[in-house]
Amino acid sequence: LGRDVSLEDAAAAARQCAINLLAQMKAACDGDLDRIVRCVRLGGFVASTPDFTDHPKVINGASDFIGEVLGEKGAHARAAVGVAALPLNTCVEVDAIFAIA
Repeated sequence: LGRDVSLEDAAAAARQCAINLLAQMKAACDGDLDRIVRCVRLGGFVASTPDFTDHPKVINGASDFIGEVLGEKGAHARAAVGVAALPLNTCVEVDAIFAIA
């Protein structure tokens, strides 16, 4: 970010990461997302130039989606970190910890 990828495109990529996370959670919960008690933590890594400082706005793409799908259960602690590079030249990476029943 800050050079080849726009903030909007990166936020969309973060949203896609959250979609993928919830797909994995659905598989882990035998297809029942209602087993999710809450999203405990969401972490995001943003590949960016040294002068880019809007990392939280990028990760909002993931946070907002988790909230849309899970409602109050989607409220979480969060980290947004800028890095020089990510595997496979991706612009964003998101991980999460969920509590399930």
